[in-house]
Amino acid sequence: MTLSEPYSVEQADTATVSAGDSTGFWAEHVCRHQGTLRFRFTNPSTFRGWLAVQRYTSYQLVEFWSDGIVYSRTPTDIRHDDDASLRLLLPTTGTLHLRQDDHSVQALPGQGVVVTKARPLNFGQPQFARAWVMNLPAGAVPLDVGSGPALLDLSQGMGSVAASMINELGEQRHAVDGPAFATACDMIADLLRMCLRPGSESPSTLAAVDAAVRDYVRRHAHDPDLTPAVIARSLGWSLRQVQLALHHTGTTPSQLIRTARLDRAHRMLRDAPTNRTVANIAYGSGFRSLSAFGASFKAQFGLTPQEARTH
Repeated sequence: MTLSEPYSVEQADTATVSAGDSTGFWAEHVCRHQGTLRFRFTNPSTFRGWLAVQRYTSYQLVEFWSDGIVYSRTPTDIRHDDDASLRLLLPTTGTLHLRQDDHSVQALPGQGVVVTKARPLNFGQPQFARAWVMNLPAGAVPLDVGSGPALLDLSQGMGSVAASMINELGEQRHAVDGPAFATACDMIADLLRMCLRPGSESPSTLAAVDAAVRDYVRRHAHDPDLTPAVIARSLGWSLRQVQLALHHTGTTPSQLIRTARLDRAHRMLRDAPTNRTVANIAYGSGFRSLSAFGASFKAQFGLTPQEARTH
């Protein structure tokens, strides 16, 4: 996929086809998004499934539910599409079974599993399950060769932050754009790398607060009522905790909000139709004052909002 391809969202539901066509319909849609796979359906005649796919550049997020099924990827399949990217699977209902490198794991809700498509694997569920599947570029997170699927605890600490971000990113699939989707995926990959650090080191509470605050600001910066106090209250932390976490990484809540609003405005000035006014973009990015927006924009980017439209 090239950078020129737009952010896309699509859905597929076996309810739209006749019962006898549901397995072929499902296999076609899954292979379109996940590459060459083989399928074994528990009950082919009654199989039901639904999925929603978000995609931009090398990142993809799929939410799905389905009846029992097992997917496999063989050496022949690997030679066919030569895809060495990673998959993160997070069940929200039911149990996922994964096998790779002669190692087997079971993932329950609150856990995640990372596997590579570069080596043969089997995964699926014996009965109804709902889960997320995130595509990650090869090398995005550490995965030792021959060690089998990497099982993650996503119920606490940085893992919980990553799982919450994935869920929210899916919920907002129609409200985000490509760059925002990729930025969120980059952040999720960073969190997963921390979860997979050698020695199972636990990330600090401040690091978890920092990551959650940045994600919240990214999603809500356009709200003119967003303040540091609102962020703290919404996330269930004290304002002092939020300030300390961001101070640890060299910023403040107010600076983070302003930067997020300016980045949003800069992107909209570049991509929005020419009939959308600068004032409309400023207010749509969370600024209450047009003059304050202009001054902050010039200080951040070295040119006026009007000049930014011509670059």
